[in-house]
Amino acid sequence: MRNIYIIFTLLLCFINKNLFATENKILFKVNNEIITTVDIKNEIKYLKAINNNISALSSEQLLDIAKKTLINERVKKNKILTFIEKIEIEEKFLDPIILGIASQNNLKNKDDLKNYLKINNIQYSYMLNKLTINAFWNQIIIDNFSSKVIIDKKKIKENILKKKNFVKTYNLSEIVFDISSNETLQKKFESIENNITKQGFYNTALQFSISNSSNLGGEIGWISENSLNKKLLNEINKLQENEYTKPIVIPGGFILIKLNKIKKEEKEIDLNEEIEKVVKFKTNQQLNTFSNIFLKKIKKDYTIEQL
Repeated sequence: MRNIYIIFTLLLCFINKNLFATENKILFKVNNEIITTVDIKNEIKYLKAINNNISALSSEQLLDIAKKTLINERVKKNKILTFIEKIEIEEKFLDPIILGIASQNNLKNKDDLKNYLKINNIQYSYMLNKLTINAFWNQIIIDNFSSKVIIDKKKIKENILKKKNFVKTYNLSEIVFDISSNETLQKKFESIENNITKQGFYNTALQFSISNSSNLGGEIGWISENSLNKKLLNEINKLQENEYTKPIVIPGGFILIKLNKIKKEEKEIDLNEEIEKVVKFKTNQQLNTFSNIFLKKIKKDYTIEQL
C-alpha cells in the first residue's frame, strides 16, 4: 500500500499563468488520473455557474476549491471502478438532483438548466458526469455503511410526543472540517473565523467544508428540532439569527452550525410521518460522516502529485 504524497509546491502564479495559456498542461496526477489546466478552468466555470455567491472569492481561492473538488472526484472515480467496469447511469435516476440544481438557480425545469449551462459555456454532459460519480459513490457508502447507522426510533418518538403539536424548525448552514497533524483546533478555527468575517459563511463553506453540503455553501435547509441531537440543539438555541456556533466535536472532525432563520408554529403533526422525516435526516447525516471518513482513509492509498 502506497502512502499518500501530496506535493503542493507549485507557486500560484505559475498555476495562474498556465490556466490562461493556450496549451493544455497536466497540473496534477492522482495515481494514473490526470488533472489539466482545461479541467481546472472548466471546474471554475461550473462552480461560478451553480453558485451565485461565489463571485466574492479570489482567483486563488477558486483554484483551491476546483483543485480540491477534482482531486476528490478522481479518487472517488478510481474507487468506484474497483466495483464496476463502467460508470454509467440512466439520466432519469439523476432527475431529482438535476431539478434541485435548477431550483437553486431559480430555473423552472431541466431544459432551462441546459440553456443556462450553455449560456455559461458549460456542457450539460459535464454536470451529468459529476452527478453520476457522486451517485455511484453514495451507493458505495450506503452499501458499506448502512449497517453501521444507529437510529433509536423509540427515543425519536418520545421526543416528538413531548413537543405535542408545537414545532420549532431551523434554517441552518454548516461547515464541517478536520485538522491535520501539524494543526491545532484553535489555529484552524481562527483561520475559518477570519475567512467568515471577510467573505461570509457561504463562501467559507465552499473553501473549508468537507461535507457534501460544501458545494451549496454549507446550506442544509429547514430542519425540525426533532432531527437534531441534544448537544447540537442546545448550541443552536444559544444563537441569534445569522450567528454560528463554536466548533462542536462530531465523528471524523468538527462542525460549525449557522442559524439563518428560526420558525415556531403550532400545527397538527402526523406522528409516523414526522418519525420517518427524522429517521431519514439522521440516516443521511451519519452516512455523510461515514463518507467523509472513508474518503479521507482511501486517499492515503493514492499518490497525488502536483507537476
